[in-house]
Amino acid sequence: MEGSTREKFIHTLMQYKEKFGQEKASAIQEKFWQSREQIVADSASEIDWFPSWKKNQILEDLLAKTYLDLIAEMEREGHS
Repeated sequence: MEGSTREKFIHTLMQYKEKFGQEKASAIQEKFWQSREQIVADSASEIDWFPSWKKNQILEDLLAKTYLDLIAEMEREGHS
């Protein structure tokens, strides 16, 4: 699938939700939000001075590994 890592994460999450239900999909979403909060907290001082559009871009770049890790987790569970 082409597109951003974020788009692939959303697509994979929707498929995961269809296969495993809302409860398991919500657990993945919760992991994402916890990781996002940690990344924001850890990088706030470094990116705070950027304009908001650039902060969002930097945050998406920092979240790429989180997206990939959660995609891999959902795919592993889908194959087990």
